[in-house]
Order: sequence, then structure tokens, then C-alpha cells
Amino acid sequence: MKNKVLNTIKKHSLFEKDMHIVIGLSGGPDSVCLFDVLFSMAEEMKWSLHPVHVNHLFRPGEAEEDQAYVEKLCKDRGLKCHTFIYDCNNIAMETGKTSEEVGRLVRYQAFSHTAEEITNGGASKDKVAIAVAHNAEDQCETILFRIMRGSGVDGLAGIPYKRFDEKGFRIVRPLLDIGRRDIEEYCEIKKLNPRFDRTNKENIYTRNKIRNLLVPYIEENFNKGIVETINRLGKIAAADKDYMYAQAGKEYAGVAKKSENSHGATVVKIPVDALKSLHEAIRMRIYALALGDVNLKENITFSQLKEIDTVVFGSNPSAVVNLTEGFIATREYDLIAFSDNKVRVTEEEEWVMREMSYPQYIQYAKEAGFHRAFSGVELETLRIRGREPGDRINLGGFTKKLQDFLVDEKVPKIYRDEIKVLARGKEILWILPSEYFSKENLQKRGRLSKTNTVDKDKKSVIVLEKAIKM
Repeated sequence: MKNKVLNTIKKHSLFEKDMHIVIGLSGGPDSVCLFDVLFSMAEEMKWSLHPVHVNHLFRPGEAEEDQAYVEKLCKDRGLKCHTFIYDCNNIAMETGKTSEEVGRLVRYQAFSHTAEEITNGGASKDKVAIAVAHNAEDQCETILFRIMRGSGVDGLAGIPYKRFDEKGFRIVRPLLDIGRRDIEEYCEIKKLNPRFDRTNKENIYTRNKIRNLLVPYIEENFNKGIVETINRLGKIAAADKDYMYAQAGKEYAGVAKKSENSHGATVVKIPVDALKSLHEAIRMRIYALALGDVNLKENITFSQLKEIDTVVFGSNPSAVVNLTEGFIATREYDLIAFSDNKVRVTEEEEWVMREMSYPQYIQYAKEAGFHRAFSGVELETLRIRGREPGDRINLGGFTKKLQDFLVDEKVPKIYRDEIKVLARGKEILWILPSEYFSKENLQKRGRLSKTNTVDKDKKSVIVLEKAIKM
């Protein structure tokens, strides 16, 4: 077992000497095996081990017994156990996620928190790794799960041996080449007496059904070595995936433009014509890279990528693809934009919304230059609001419907209702700074009412540039 794990570590460059290793230690056979093997290597490799146990409170009584077992195991080895307790069922009800999803989220949150504590203590990030105990059967089950969910070719690569979390910590899986039977035999020979989670035998979750029903059925009726066969497919797919993403990355770097929207979230925009000239295999991966840059890194299906492709080649200049968890891909005329569309309210927006009922208290920074201002006499007639039917905007010598103005300015349809305006009745005096009417392009795109006056002698002058709290 030690030699097999060591081969995996060397082949995939999972660890080096003098490292801090955070180990996910549930108390089950897989994690206990990983813990024991790494402990046996620690002195020679000069590793500092930091076991982490997460009590999800899923199985009252048994969960506490698991925790006690893990804490004693660590104490017997002279190690501190970092224990975290989360009420995952309550979190699931509050967030609308499944308890299984919440369990995974809090586990990696606990691992990352412990890794941060280590770096705060002086260790460099490249000397810290998080080790989790996925095994060969887990890999097989993951690939089968993705096939049934509708994965693209990249999904066949399965679980990677190494990846980095959102905070840049290395997550590694040294047991990914080891079968479950070998792991359980190792624990028996070493008399480790691991804990067994009875819920793993309950066919409630899809993954449990794959593990307990589908794989045994295939082994009995079609292929006794199905786990090895599926995992071999995964390795081939992983190699192809690495090469294709390297090619897609070169194209992506040349066409993608990143910015921030009014909520501070990343937006990636790519010219449609540039995408149309590329092979479909490269386009699909460019979509995935863009979604990764706006922080959608999981639960992307091939059907979603195909839907984005339809928008790229479609004739609707404002088409939208609603993806998982509030992310969107939207056509903006000659661009396709990827963004996180979850509702966020900045402190400034919250203040503006609160003060909408009291416009006489709204001020703008005087140092902006008074290039668009109103005298204090007019304050009580002004309102900050969203657009309404019948709104017109003065463009200097003529007025235009606000709707027509936004279309002419190629503001995507999905964002038009988010725009805030300063209005006097139906007369639009100014469009407040936003993603499409930012400080940098106000002069170019926001040349609005030419009838505005400036009164520098009034304390309550409004300079329409940047909202500030009084």
C-alpha cells in the first residue's frame, strides 16, 4: 500500500519534502488508510500532518462516536485533531441546497480554513497541501454519474489527482489508484478499526445507487473489471482534456476581455466573430474557461455549453442563457458576455435606494467638476428611479425616447431594467454610472440633458458623477 501511494505521489507530483499536509479524516476506511500511510512516511519526508474532522451532525450519536474515534486516533499519534461541527441539515434548508451538497461545501471550507491558519503561521502556500481520500471506486462512480447526467468529453476525465481551490491551496488525492477492497484489507491488517457510515449502504442518493446497485450489476453481468476499465477511460480523457485546454487557452487569451460589473463581479466578454471562426471543440472549452473566470467551475453540462453555442450563432442580439446558480451567458450584439448575475447590493446602491424617498438629501461630490449639475431649488422635484414608459432624454437640441436611446447605445436588453436614472417627471436628466455608463465613458455615452444648470453658490448642488453619503 505504501509503495502504491508513493508511486501515485511521485507520478503526479502531489507532495514534496518539508510540507504541511491537511488530511481530511472522517474516520472511515479510506481516510484512516490515507492518514496511516502518510503518517508512516511523515518522518522520512519531513511532513507536518494536520488532520481535520468534520462532524456534519447527520447521524446523531454515531456522528459523535466518529468524532471521538478520530480525536483518539490523532491523540495516540501525538497529533492535534482540528474538529469542525456543522448542522448541515439546517444549512441545507436555509440555502435550498441538498444536504449532500452542503456536506461537501463545509468539508472543503474546513480544510481551507485549516490551511489558512498554517500559512498565517508563516508557511508559504506552496508548502501546504490538502489531502483527501477518494479511491479508484470513487473515480469510477464519478465518471458513471457524469455520463448519466449528460457530461461532455471533459467530464469523462473524472476526479483530478491534483487541483487548486478558490484560495489557491493544492488539493490532492493520493489513493485515487487504490481499490476499496485493498484499502479495507490494509485497515484490517493494521488493526485500525475504522468507522463505517451505514448511510453509504442506503440507496437514497444517486451515487449510492451507482455504488451499491449499478457497478455490482455490471460486474456480475458484463465486465468484472468495470472499475479498472472506466478508470482507464478516465485517464485517456484526462490526457486529451489537458491538451485541448492548452490549445483553447491560447485562443482564449487572445480574445477574452475581463472587467467588473457594478457589483464588483467579473465579466468576461468575447467577440462573436472570433468564436465563430474556431473549431467547435475549442469553442466549447473557451466557454468553460470564461465560466471558470466568472467563478462557475462546477456543474457545467455539455448541453449548457451547446446552448451557449446556439446563442453565439443565433440571430437574436440580446439572447440569454440561464446557467446554474445564477450565472448567465448573454449576447450583447457582437459580443457574448459571461457573468455572475446573482443579485448583489453594494453599500452605495443600498443608500441610494434608501434615499429615493428623500431626494433633497442626495448630494454628489463637488470635485467631479460640476460638468452636470442642478441648483438646489430643483432638488425636491428630482427622483432616482428605474426607467418607466414614456421617459424621454434631452440630447441637446432634440429629445429621444429612453428606450430608443438604450437600443442605439447597444445596451443589452437584460441590463436595461437595472439602469438607474435621475428624472424630473418623465424627463431623464442623467443616467447614473453603471457597467454601461461608467465614469470612463460618461462623456461619450452619457451626454444627456443640455438644459442642466450649475449653481456653485448653493450648498446643495448635485454633481452627477459619484454618489456619496452625507
